[in-house]
Amino acid sequence: MGKVAFLNLTINSFNQNKLWTTFFNEGDINSFNLYIHPKERKSSVFSDYYVDNIVPTSWGHFSLVEATIELMKAGLEDQENEYFTLISDSHFPLYDLDTTVDLIKKKYKKTTFAKHFSFHTKVKSQMIFREGIKGYNFGEYNAVCQFFVCRRKDVETFIKTFEHWSQFFVKEKVIFADEFYFWGVAKQLGMDFEMGQATTYSDWSIRKDSIGNINRNPRAFKKISKGMVDTYRKNGYIFVRKIMPSTFVMVDPSNY
Repeated sequence: MGKVAFLNLTINSFNQNKLWTTFFNEGDINSFNLYIHPKERKSSVFSDYYVDNIVPTSWGHFSLVEATIELMKAGLEDQENEYFTLISDSHFPLYDLDTTVDLIKKKYKKTTFAKHFSFHTKVKSQMIFREGIKGYNFGEYNAVCQFFVCRRKDVETFIKTFEHWSQFFVKEKVIFADEFYFWGVAKQLGMDFEMGQATTYSDWSIRKDSIGNINRNPRAFKKISKGMVDTYRKNGYIFVRKIMPSTFVMVDPSNY
């Protein structure tokens, strides 16, 4: 059935390293591979999983796509990797490893993208993104969730065509390309993909700071309880994001 490759584009490993160590250690070690693209090669319990080629990245820049491509290249080295799922340092698994792998295989028969949760981000990103495109008509685009699941044959296509498609994107500018590039190229190539269920829940609810400014970023969780985990599971998610180092985790991942 093939392995699941977890592709983590991060600053440094995970915000909750202990939790993820338990997650990966208490399951079938032959069912997955982990690949990490850190911003810096700092020592970590997960240092052995760092990819060889590290791309200097900047927030919102095309470099995030370049770093994702490096993760994909590393994942292709194992011929058994069939499912490629993107995660981040702030991700939290809603299930144990074996269940997570099983759900990914059952739910994502094709490469699957998901609609973006934030309408404001979608519209704003589209405006900025259009400024970052040059010399090619990519049609009408809206942001999609950057955490998608990709099948091996499509990963191979993304890598083979990267030199061609990347030339149309402005590199040194905030264009949120990680929310457009892969979905956009998939559309241009007529790849057999789906728009479906997101793997990851993010809280995009609008809120204001102490002086009344609207915060447009996903909410960072102060705690994660069993009731919250149950709710996100019922809604079809496999992960939750933004779990911070200070987040109070009230659920033992080994007893899901």
